[in-house]
Amino acid sequence: MPPKKRKKKKPATKGSGFSLFKSLFWICVVLLTGLTLFVAMHLPLRHAPSKSGTVQPPVASKASEAPAASSQKKPRPEQAPVRNASVQKEQAQAYEAPVDDFDAKVRSVDLAILMGLAAQGESESRMRHRAVEVRRHRGQEFYYQNLTINLGQEVFPFLAELKKNLDQLGSEFSLQTVDNNPRDLEISILGEPTHHIFLPLALVPESEPEVQTAKAPRLVIIIDDLGESMAVAKRLAALPFAVSFSVLPHNTKARQVSNLARQENLELLLHLPCEPEGYPKTANSGPGTLRVNMTPADLEQTLADNLARLPDVDGVNNHMGSRLTQDKKAMTIVLGHLQGQGKFFVDSLTTPKSCVRDVSNTLGMRYYRRHIFLDNTAKEHAVLLQLKKAESLAKRTGLAVAIGHPYPATLSALESWAKSRDMNVVVCKIQDI
Repeated sequence: MPPKKRKKKKPATKGSGFSLFKSLFWICVVLLTGLTLFVAMHLPLRHAPSKSGTVQPPVASKASEAPAASSQKKPRPEQAPVRNASVQKEQAQAYEAPVDDFDAKVRSVDLAILMGLAAQGESESRMRHRAVEVRRHRGQEFYYQNLTINLGQEVFPFLAELKKNLDQLGSEFSLQTVDNNPRDLEISILGEPTHHIFLPLALVPESEPEVQTAKAPRLVIIIDDLGESMAVAKRLAALPFAVSFSVLPHNTKARQVSNLARQENLELLLHLPCEPEGYPKTANSGPGTLRVNMTPADLEQTLADNLARLPDVDGVNNHMGSRLTQDKKAMTIVLGHLQGQGKFFVDSLTTPKSCVRDVSNTLGMRYYRRHIFLDNTAKEHAVLLQLKKAESLAKRTGLAVAIGHPYPATLSALESWAKSRDMNVVVCKIQDI
């Protein structure tokens, strides 16, 4: 039999096809990787998250920042919010201080004195207010201070440092001796005396606190801008004296903070957003702002909406409002509504042109006002000096109302002041005066 013909094997196309697919796959991977790198290099970089200690909490005093508050991570309950330098810059806007604010210049002298003491290793505890007197410079109110600074023999290094600090502030600040006595000094701003400083030769011991009487001087301390942190609210509630809580109605924890104030029997105020000068470009009082150009109906409805968020408040004080509080028509509507609700109004006095006193008198309402801002300079030693100034004003006039903010320096200063404050001065509520 003839031999069988062997069948020719077909070429193995499967293996070569797989090799071709593999080659194409890796070519695609390389091209895709290159395209991704090219796009990444040409896109703007995102900012890395802030490191611990630089986290900025939501600030409800600015409307532009209010929407962002809901997207930010909630702080842990046990941690108080940390305010960084950008928040400190917002303080000037919160106070609405005009460029030519004379009282701001007076406070800069306060700081120059404190810096002079710090350079000698001393603190504000060496300083004592003998008197605080309300004066005016070109229509602006300020507080003339009569101070004693206990440094004993070593006064000349302090005086040299103080003179240097004042020179750095500018030519409008001057330091002169009284009757050529180097231990008896007067500081003037634009020729207006603002501080009298006496440096005794011997250290003068602190006097013992006297027993409180029925006519003891009274001091009200209001803390504004609350409602973003329960940790801060609890820290304030734990102070050995009662501060008044003023809560921004649109803050994220406004209700919880208000409930805490009620549980602790603390006075509760609505921190009412009111139109400032330059609104909304240079100063923004946030959501719920009462504006001058609103119709009477809209103005009253906006006020009612704010009150509905915190219905249990005892009274109201204005958040910003340098423009609104100048407008008699608007303030008549605001105060008239509050009067009908049985609530008081505290004029934060963000402008010397405020008409709140006149409108209050017209309506037959009791007029309450702020005397001292505690923390325009958010440093603990500066806040302590403002607290001492408020104490002295209360002792001289019988009453002082001080307003501060939930800054770390303010909280620390209040805790320090609790240990050294003048017990002759009663810390009380607005309702107690």
